[in-house]
Amino acid sequence: MPFTEKIKLEAKKRSNFRCCICHKIFVEVHHILPEADGGSDTIDNAAPLCSSCHDLYGGNPEKRKQIRQMRDYWWDQMDEWRMNLSQKKDLDHIAIIEEEPENINQLKYKGIAIYHFIYKEEGFKESAQMPFDLVKEAQTNNPNQKRLLYLEIDGHRNKNGGFDHDMYELQRYFILEFLMPYLSSVSMPLLSVTNNKLQKNDFPDELRIDSED
Repeated sequence: MPFTEKIKLEAKKRSNFRCCICHKIFVEVHHILPEADGGSDTIDNAAPLCSSCHDLYGGNPEKRKQIRQMRDYWWDQMDEWRMNLSQKKDLDHIAIIEEEPENINQLKYKGIAIYHFIYKEEGFKESAQMPFDLVKEAQTNNPNQKRLLYLEIDGHRNKNGGFDHDMYELQRYFILEFLMPYLSSVSMPLLSVTNNKLQKNDFPDELRIDSED
């Protein structure tokens, strides 16, 4: 049997929605030990892999042990990163919005934390697409709950030590002007902001980024 959707989502979340080998985005969850060889459909046998790494390693029996080791190492890194990040952030500043039965957009007290890490080799479009997908997924799976976005950026610095054009535009305009209405708070290297208005829940179906070329 294939993995359940619950196990697939758990594996992707633990991997920060990235390949556990090359750390690229857009992954599918595959069996480390194939079902035909007696592999289980549990989280222990699940590995989030991009299509390239699956083609390179998935069909090689000698690589299976390495896939598990790389997955466990990556999951440990992501667990440590989330723990360190949560220790640095103070969630007490999030305002509690009183429940009103007639308000269909009221937010539940419990919030959904959305973590995303942007790597130095990633450009503007893919760096914007992943937070968009994560916020959309959070709204779909947990409607009317506060969404708290935590964004970290690796590299992307200019010669003066500030952010390069792509990451400044991403934080200043894409996150703060486009995504912010659909979030209760956002914390990123540039600044941290709390939405003082009621978080919107009519999130768009797809992201369209017009090229300046």
